[in-house]
Amino acid sequence: MSSVVKQRHGQTQRPKNTLKNEANALVGAVREIERALQESDPQSEKTEKLGLAKLRAALGWSRSRLAQVMNASDRSIVNWENGDPISPVYAAKLREIRGVFDELNQLMKPEEIGPWLLTEMEEFEGHSPADLIRKGETGRIWASLFYLRSGMPD
Repeated sequence: MSSVVKQRHGQTQRPKNTLKNEANALVGAVREIERALQESDPQSEKTEKLGLAKLRAALGWSRSRLAQVMNASDRSIVNWENGDPISPVYAAKLREIRGVFDELNQLMKPEEIGPWLLTEMEEFEGHSPADLIRKGETGRIWASLFYLRSGMPD
């Protein structure tokens, strides 16, 4: 065996305790990184939990109304507001509502947004924007908002 092979072989022979300590240190570092990423991620579950009650209050909606728009139960809204995890499907619906709210917040007074979302409109064949959100047709709202912002006729 050459001296290089012997040297490499000797370097990989570390005591098991040292390897376990290094593995534990790496696992700890990964957990710290994951925790830091979750805290800094604006779309993290923690933010979703905290944001649900605030968004509902900003819209002036009851839990029942928000549950209806999200196709969820009233109990689910209560549970999510109390810290239960939100499934990815409902989290996506919540992000969609929040996105529409944020866009409308630039166009109208915040207290007008909730009622506006519940108003039936000719533009949406007699449906309200909240109905479109519930049915997963938010793209129609975004198109309308685009035309409104750009000043182009529908």
